[in-house]
Amino acid sequence: MMALAVTAMISAQVVGGDPTFLGWLTTAVYLVTAVLCLLCARSVKRIFPDGDPRPHALIWGGLAFLLFFLGLNKELDLQTWFTSTIKGIAWEQGWYAYGQRAQVLFLLVFALIGLVSVAVIGWSVRRYWRSYIFLLLGLLAILRFVGVRIASFYGIYLPELSRFTGGLRINWLLELIGVLLIAVAALLNLRRRSAPLPVNNPIR
Repeated sequence: MMALAVTAMISAQVVGGDPTFLGWLTTAVYLVTAVLCLLCARSVKRIFPDGDPRPHALIWGGLAFLLFFLGLNKELDLQTWFTSTIKGIAWEQGWYAYGQRAQVLFLLVFALIGLVSVAVIGWSVRRYWRSYIFLLLGLLAILRFVGVRIASFYGIYLPELSRFTGGLRINWLLELIGVLLIAVAALLNLRRRSAPLPVNNPIR
């Protein structure tokens, strides 16, 4: 009961979603790009006819799911609910005193998992790097954006990119740029589709 009370208290203090023009635009780009990735997943045999299609289908299909989730989260703000729930449980169980250290550890684990995932994807498709270069760059941009959001949500300081951009804070642009890079990768791969695979008609 204490966890529920603390969760409700914290949730009431946080305004979720991003109901701005840019927020809705980014959400739309997320969802459109998720559809493009799903089309790539369904077309891997025609895009990569000379290799095993399963790794490509797994990458594009998984990316479609991830982008769809991130697009919904852009407006539903699911991480706020998740974080509030964890804070409530931590408060009830007496873990709150270790909050800052646990948050830093969580951010480090997230960054490590993200970088390892990108490295594994890059290594598994190294023969087709031209087809995946924009996808990998887009993933890195999105991971950087999500990492900064996690850090800011928990009050963890991270160096700002604004010192390289004349004071302009561009983290919000990284999200949109990252999704657009993945959309470009999907469109380029869809253009490379070979002719439809022949259908074997049964002999009568």
